[in-house]
Amino acid sequence: MKTKENKKNNQKPQKAKITDQKLQDNINQTMQNDFSVKQTEEVKRAIDILSQTSKVIDLIKNKKNDEAKEELAKIIGSLEILITKDPKLGLIPVDIRSEIVDAVVDIPTAESIIETVKKAIDEGYYQAAKELLEGLTSAYIIYFYMLPLATYPDAMKIAAGLLEEGKTDEATVILIRSLNTLAIQKIEIPLPILRAEEFIKLAKKMMDSEDENKKDEAKLFLENAEYQLELAEIMGYGKKDKEYKELYEAIKILKKAIGEEKETEKMFTDLSEKIKNFKERLFFKK
Repeated sequence: MKTKENKKNNQKPQKAKITDQKLQDNINQTMQNDFSVKQTEEVKRAIDILSQTSKVIDLIKNKKNDEAKEELAKIIGSLEILITKDPKLGLIPVDIRSEIVDAVVDIPTAESIIETVKKAIDEGYYQAAKELLEGLTSAYIIYFYMLPLATYPDAMKIAAGLLEEGKTDEATVILIRSLNTLAIQKIEIPLPILRAEEFIKLAKKMMDSEDENKKDEAKLFLENAEYQLELAEIMGYGKKDKEYKELYEAIKILKKAIGEEKETEKMFTDLSEKIKNFKERLFFKK
């Protein structure tokens, strides 16, 4: 829980010198660096398999059944290579997509939703409370599309068998269904945590600059980071435990050190590591 010393009056700090769009662009770049499909041999082969599957569908559509059979045999062969190379390999990432859901942007909005939810529950309007809670979201959502080696090979063999029997329509249905039923892994990362992390990076960059107002600007970035952490805590992301308190305390000490013109390099490194570990432990779970 936050101590009285840490607790704010829920007033947003003065806006730091960065536009909302630039802040989001920075976060997007960080997410792309953290989450991307590494082009390993297995991934390249899996992507080729999906492309070949689409090709088989087109060949069947154009009545080129013999070519379709040959292409399907190649797909099955590629799948067997993947499985033989690593029998424990279950899912191979082939694509990543993301979306941003940002329904809550400040603490008063979050608290208003929470109070309305509590009232709805007290009065027995549970479904209404459920819908309201769905609006209590501020997240960067990542979807990993994965080729499932547990089911895809069998589907290809079934399609090949149907094609041999001349059942082109049935084979096409199996192939299309396989493409449309890739395994999807969803990761939801709270935007307030990502924003807090970015504000800390910007504060460090400001302190490393020659800006004559760098102390004030750096402290302002840190105040914005603190506000975002408070928003995340109020929204229920993670536990209301000592980790939030430690982050608040680290920011407080860092702001004081900046004001007193003390060395802050290690403090920034420690704070960045704290929020990185906090983020990964509670939200990434990689």
